[in-house]
Amino acid sequence: MRNTNAVLISALSLILTVGTALWLPLRYPAPGPEPLPMSTWLPLVLALTLLVWAAQFWRVAIRGARGDVSVSMAIDVATMLMTHPFVAAAGSALGTALYHQWGAQTGNEHRTARAVIRGLVTFSAVALGGWLFHILRPEPGPVVFLRDWVALITAIFLRLLIRVVFYPLGMAALRPEPVAVQFRREWERLPLIPFLLTTTLGGTAAIILQAQPAAIVLLAGPLAALWAASGEFRRLNELLDTLEEKVAQRTEQLAQTVRALERRLAEFEAVNAVVASMVRAIHPDEVLSTIARESARVTGASSALVTLLSDDGKRQFIRATYGEGMEPYLGMELSMEGNLARQVVLTGEVQVSYDPLHDSRLNQDLVRAGRWRTVIGAPLRTKERTLGILVVGTDEPMGFDEQHMRLLSLFGNQAGLFLENARLHEKERAVAVLEERNRLARELHDSVTQTLFSLSLNLEAAAGLLERKPEKAAALVIRSSEMAAEALAEMRSLIFELRPAALQEKGLANALANHVNLFRRRHNINVNLSLEGEERLPADVEFCLYRVAQEALNNVAKHARATEVFVSLSVHPDEATLIVEDNGVGFDPGAPRSGQSFGLVGMKERVAEQGGTLQVESQPGRGTKVTARIPLPPHRDRSQHDNAYTEGEADDAHSHPDL
Repeated sequence: MRNTNAVLISALSLILTVGTALWLPLRYPAPGPEPLPMSTWLPLVLALTLLVWAAQFWRVAIRGARGDVSVSMAIDVATMLMTHPFVAAAGSALGTALYHQWGAQTGNEHRTARAVIRGLVTFSAVALGGWLFHILRPEPGPVVFLRDWVALITAIFLRLLIRVVFYPLGMAALRPEPVAVQFRREWERLPLIPFLLTTTLGGTAAIILQAQPAAIVLLAGPLAALWAASGEFRRLNELLDTLEEKVAQRTEQLAQTVRALERRLAEFEAVNAVVASMVRAIHPDEVLSTIARESARVTGASSALVTLLSDDGKRQFIRATYGEGMEPYLGMELSMEGNLARQVVLTGEVQVSYDPLHDSRLNQDLVRAGRWRTVIGAPLRTKERTLGILVVGTDEPMGFDEQHMRLLSLFGNQAGLFLENARLHEKERAVAVLEERNRLARELHDSVTQTLFSLSLNLEAAAGLLERKPEKAAALVIRSSEMAAEALAEMRSLIFELRPAALQEKGLANALANHVNLFRRRHNINVNLSLEGEERLPADVEFCLYRVAQEALNNVAKHARATEVFVSLSVHPDEATLIVEDNGVGFDPGAPRSGQSFGLVGMKERVAEQGGTLQVESQPGRGTKVTARIPLPPHRDRSQHDNAYTEGEADDAHSHPDL
């Protein structure tokens, strides 16, 4: 349908323009030169044909003129002013057609058709331009500049208009673009400056030939200048084209560099986000969710998920997801037999699927939900084994490159190290809990158990002396009563360490005061307590700071060999600060430490869980200073302290080194 319409447009436009060019000069003859006999005009037409054909090879192009024209344009204008329009039109049309058939450096496709269309359009343009010039002239005869200028300019622009309008219409059948597109391209490529130069030169030549033929030699200078200018412009065009090509290449190189830098920046931000989540996260699932999100973002993927393997490596579960359609699959168990995850575990390397819809190694429900067309599976590895799989999918075919694979492998290694560290940390916490239990057992054995044993011996001795020596028996009973009071105090102290009731009932300040008094009596160390601000804090914050103070004082008693300790608690609207400072032997915080550092680790974890920071300052021989700072919410409700202290303490008793 498109080809039929194009052929019809081409045929009608050519018939219209050629018919008009033949009909108007015949129907309304112009008062110009009379038609010559065939014996005269036929040789003239042939001469014009050869002259126009030869002039087509001399083309005038100026940078910025959006195209070029041949010097034959000057011949067209001169002949249509001096001869009959049909003679000028026939010579110009034949010369132009011959050039486009055998001379123009164009493709061979439709060469003859192009030559015919170009010749017909040229015939119409020259014939109508010459006819209009002779119609508009006041009277026939030699061209006089002032009198005939309007007619000359009008004829020249009519010739240009016909060329620009009817040539795209005639070529409609040979070009795939719509006619409107062809029109726009012709106007955009209109070589107006070269056209004005050549047509003005032709008009000038016609005036000289009609007024003073011998003066035509004066055009040698402008012609030579035009020839030289054309060569210079051509050379300039080539230089500018080369420069533009180099500028385009440099621009493309710069764009590639910018894209590479932007990509590296995005990757750097993604790695930072993952590392930051590892530092802040309380639960591993938070880190896995961050890895899934950043993996999808930095690779341009549509979705991602992270699976973790069971201890025996025979089962895997989805622990984190990102992307539309992935959330319903959170917690789902995936098969490990004959699938992509199995290959990732066996090889320990990144695996790629470029046809997920027909890949039996993938869960097709996930493939359809994520509309995956390319999938990468990267291992979450440690040095010893694979802990899980990072799966990233995109809806773009061949949507990942080698750099994406390396980045996902890096994320997988980070996740593996984090999970392994979390596992080791849990073991450390378990060891710390066991150490604390052993400490309590030793204290029970060293203090309460021995006191009770001595109490039982004293009571047996008092019973034996009751009749024979009642005075000694009474003394033993009194001593036994004192020993029972000591044992009761020790038991209360241990119970208070496990679950400080004063903390729940009277607040952190009161609980600290009680604990400091007990610590002072038990270890004979002078403790100075400073309290600033009596406002109650959230229950979890009070419990955290109490445990930090307790552990810091325990470290003083065990390792510091201090004679004096300063404990300071200050509560401000936006922050609570606890400081425990001693004058003991100190230590080097940067030196490797043994398992006794579990207490410091536990304190840091407690404070970090509340969004705070713990700073330990110490030097050998200079004592130790422990500072805990916890930010406070802007609006605090006293009723918060009624919330599950028991639940919080019970949970903490199973998870923290102090319990």
